Amino acid sequence: MRICIKFPGRSLFFLLPLILSGFRADASQAIPISPEGQIRILLPETTVVEKEEYRLGEISRIDGLDSHFTNRLRQVKIGRSPMPGRDLVVTDAIILSRIRSNKISTKKLVFPGSRNTRIQRASLKIPGVDIDRTVMEKIIESYPDQDIKPRILAHSRDLYLPRGKVSYRVINKGRHLKEGGYQTYEVEFSVDGRLARKVPVRTYVKIYKDVVVAKDTIKRNQVIEGKDLLKTRRNVDRMPAEYVTDVNEIIGKVASRAINPNEVIHENSVAQAPVIKTGDRILIVYESPNLKLTAQGISLQEGVRGDRIKVSNLESKIMVYATVKDRKHVYVN
Repeated sequence: MRICIKFPGRSLFFLLPLILSGFRADASQAIPISPEGQIRILLPETTVVEKEEYRLGEISRIDGLDSHFTNRLRQVKIGRSPMPGRDLVVTDAIILSRIRSNKISTKKLVFPGSRNTRIQRASLKIPGVDIDRTVMEKIIESYPDQDIKPRILAHSRDLYLPRGKVSYRVINKGRHLKEGGYQTYEVEFSVDGRLARKVPVRTYVKIYKDVVVAKDTIKRNQVIEGKDLLKTRRNVDRMPAEYVTDVNEIIGKVASRAINPNEVIHENSVAQAPVIKTGDRILIVYESPNLKLTAQGISLQEGVRGDRIKVSNLESKIMVYATVKDRKHVYVN
């Protein structure tokens, strides 16, 4: 059979060998690899991995007659595993890129099934409600035998940790100068002895105590008596720490400022009543192991027991500093 391609004015018989040889070359390149020579990589819809990094053999099934070649493929590192509770999609393009980077030929590889797989990390789920409950138990333990009402300001989300032996500890973060109020706790989770995650938990703690309040107005410098006081239950989480809870602590003291009715009494609102007042006659005592001298004097200042005040010797008119012992005696050191 002769093939003749005619163009105006001339014939191209001389091109026929080139055309035929070209068809033969293309046909040879299109010849597929025989099924016996193929390496099939089968990707499941989803794959669960255990470690921080995963290899091709962990996320696929590799079939082929060349066992040495398939074993090399199984050891190819594909990437880092997602965080517990998350996933990622690995495509055939990513797999082929990792194989080539290991200097392994990809000509024999085929993906007869799915061309991607979704990778998930094997994990242990810690429900957020369990995290919050753990913090609440820590708060209650921190305030034994106290009337408190703690609450979580923002509930924790579920936490996913790598599988292993899980341990935890709850830490009260920050330096809290007041009882209760806003506090941040941190739950540290460890897996097989290694720190895995830190979960902050914001809380607010109300504390109720019986505190001492003024029954009526207490004037400045007034000596406080039992009839001037009441006890009432108050939330103290916003109060300065110096609030008074025992009436016996302040009976007999004097108000250092005016105190309003129902006002909570604080330690800095009262002061010790002076044992000696200005102008009181006192006995000035000088005492050493071998000598004791006394002299009549007069107080130039008021003071409580243990205060150093100015006193004057009535006979010599000399002013000295002496320590108050009681209502009648001061000691010169």
